[in-house]
Amino acid sequence: MKIRTVLFLMLGAIVVAVLSILYTTNQETLDRHLFFGNGVSMPVWFCILMVSGLSMLVPLLFGLLRDVRRMFGTFGARRRLRSQQEAEERYLMGVEAMLNGREERALEHFNAVLAVDPNHFEALLKGGEVLRTLRRFPEAIEYHRRAARAKEGDLRPLYSLVSDYEESRASENAKAVLNRIIDLAPKRSLTAYRKFRAILMNEGAWERAWEIQQKIEGQLSELGRSAKSEKKYHLGVRYMLAQQLVDQGKEREAIGIFRRLVRMEPAFVPAHLKLGEALAAIRQPEEAVEVWEEGYQATGHPIFLTTIEDHYLKEEQPRKAIEALKAAIWKSKKDSIPRFFLGKLYYRLEMIDEALRQFAHMKGQVTRFPALHYYLAKIMERHGNLREALKELETVLQQTDVLKVEYVCATCSRTYPAWVDHCERCGEWNSVQVDFQEERPIEELGISTAPVYMPETQEG
Repeated sequence: MKIRTVLFLMLGAIVVAVLSILYTTNQETLDRHLFFGNGVSMPVWFCILMVSGLSMLVPLLFGLLRDVRRMFGTFGARRRLRSQQEAEERYLMGVEAMLNGREERALEHFNAVLAVDPNHFEALLKGGEVLRTLRRFPEAIEYHRRAARAKEGDLRPLYSLVSDYEESRASENAKAVLNRIIDLAPKRSLTAYRKFRAILMNEGAWERAWEIQQKIEGQLSELGRSAKSEKKYHLGVRYMLAQQLVDQGKEREAIGIFRRLVRMEPAFVPAHLKLGEALAAIRQPEEAVEVWEEGYQATGHPIFLTTIEDHYLKEEQPRKAIEALKAAIWKSKKDSIPRFFLGKLYYRLEMIDEALRQFAHMKGQVTRFPALHYYLAKIMERHGNLREALKELETVLQQTDVLKVEYVCATCSRTYPAWVDHCERCGEWNSVQVDFQEERPIEELGISTAPVYMPETQEG
């Protein structure tokens, strides 16, 4: 009971005492009756006593009501606290089940939490992730929408919605949510821009992807952060944009972009290669070959030697192809790669003795190169030296089961039967190389960081 209630009671007792004294001195007056009509009357002293009693009873009743209400409120708070504690325990059990890969069990725990607190933010967030893992996308989307409403300033449920839409192949909805994130937090939208760029790249919308890439680089500049991590995307997106122009017959516009990419990153093989192809398409073959030769000198990638060879043979100029490969040998610190391609070209042109000299010169420089031994076997067979041909074929069989070029992505290790400008699995540009093993470090062979090219073999 509060002090205020006690004071009221004391005040009431004082009033009663005073009235008692007054009654003894004013008994005649107090005994008189007050008439209320309809024959109802009461003595004055009774009326005064009744009023005094009511004055004490009212605060007492209000005090009791307040205490009862407080008691029930405390009981309810303790009950809610206990429910919240149980909900948190179930939430932690759900997270543990989720980490252990028991998605169905985790979902049961999260739903139990939501039965207690329908707006439990973390349970909605995690429950949506579990539903997405179970590929129950509509339910996952609903959970993450509820989480977004529960905490409007939190971007996590919005990013989860993006993942929901992406995995359910609703890219337009994913882009709409990303635009909402960017509008809500324009200064904290790097992640949103990067996700937007990834979606556009998957769709092949290179022009729009380039616009997003520029915004990303602009934000990094405003934040005073290095854009080094964005260089590969800058190169890749602009490269694909230029390639798109080539496909549209706009080679001259594409050439300008390819040149800028080559200046920005001299080791970017696809840009060198496509720049030469674009120049050849607008009837500038000499400049195209010059670009490919510069590409080989800058990167050591054998795709340029193959391209130069195929270009001259297509133009029925085999002598120029030979001269170009000889020039590559002269310019290389170590000549294993261009010498092999020169030998292969001689063999292709039926210049067998010249081919043998080139292959024999490089035979001791590599320990695993099936294509080299295959060509030597064919030459020995042509010369009638079947014993040596069999030895070379045995070496081929020891080193590989399939006589073909083996290209591999340096990032994700995916293999390809032919060279491609970017890896389809991980999306990296300039990462597809020939899987080649040699006795010495590859730099000692004069190949920079590009591995040896192993061409497809063919008889005749």
